[in-house]
Amino acid sequence: MPNQPLAAYCQGFARGSEPWPSLPLLDAPELAWWRGLLADKQAQQLEILQRALPQLQLPQREGISGSELYSALVLRGEDPDSLELPPVQWQQPEALELSIAPHLAGAIPVLHTPSQNDFERLVRALAYRGEPVALADGVHAQAVGGLIHWGLIRLLGRQSRAQLILLHTAPYSSVSADAVPGRPTPAAWLAASTTLRLEHELTHLATRRLLGEMRLNLLDELIADTMGMVAALGRFDAAFFGLCLGLGPVGIPQTTGRWTTYVASLQPADARAAVALVQQRAHEVEDWLRAMPALLAPEQTPVRLHWLCQQRLDRVITAPEPWIRSSGSA
Repeated sequence: MPNQPLAAYCQGFARGSEPWPSLPLLDAPELAWWRGLLADKQAQQLEILQRALPQLQLPQREGISGSELYSALVLRGEDPDSLELPPVQWQQPEALELSIAPHLAGAIPVLHTPSQNDFERLVRALAYRGEPVALADGVHAQAVGGLIHWGLIRLLGRQSRAQLILLHTAPYSSVSADAVPGRPTPAAWLAASTTLRLEHELTHLATRRLLGEMRLNLLDELIADTMGMVAALGRFDAAFFGLCLGLGPVGIPQTTGRWTTYVASLQPADARAAVALVQQRAHEVEDWLRAMPALLAPEQTPVRLHWLCQQRLDRVITAPEPWIRSSGSA
């Protein structure tokens, strides 16, 4: 039963106002393995990934995560060739793309595919331990952490775990190009969607690394979508943010919108109140960014993120740092 008090839900990040370390943070040692794979132009990337991440070779069926096969392959790292494994049916294996995304909180490996089938297989294998869970409609990205990765374990020891982002090529939040500010072409919107989606996930990972929190909360979504839209579109639009959340043209929540995921801990009346609050905060963020365009510059990304992370859902968005205000109004 949803029972979180609205006041508790509206709390900001506990460490949001603390000074941040020098950015960008150093990359994790685990990045060396991924960079080595990218550097080897002759490598069969999918084959190497399947051996390093044996979760990708498991049959996806109910109960697989508690099976002896899972224990042997994933927990003990036994040789897949010694086990009877059915072949994995990838839809577009040649299109699976590995990259490393730089970020102020440290670079992250990214697996990107144009195939919905392959994306869902990746998510079930790596985020749900092979269980055949039904993914929510409109899910086209997944950040995964604490992942057993035998390539890293063999290189760096048993304490090593992988962190990566899974992406599927699709319009962000299933919003069509003609509803996007600036009305880009469908092809341009598809490319921008990938940028927006990646920056959104990187922002969540950044709050976890810098602040120790990554939450299912509408404030977190506002922050991540603001960072993503600025990276992809050069601006933030509050009405478009509402559309991406699954709110109607006049801000009325739709029953199946993306917003429902982030208010599941609240009673219905409090959920509606939280949606109204995030809409207010979104318009205030838009107003500040329009008044201070200097804050949109790529070099201001750390400042912008720190400013957003100091906010609360139930309070008016406070002004950015004074030097940003003077710079933006010049």
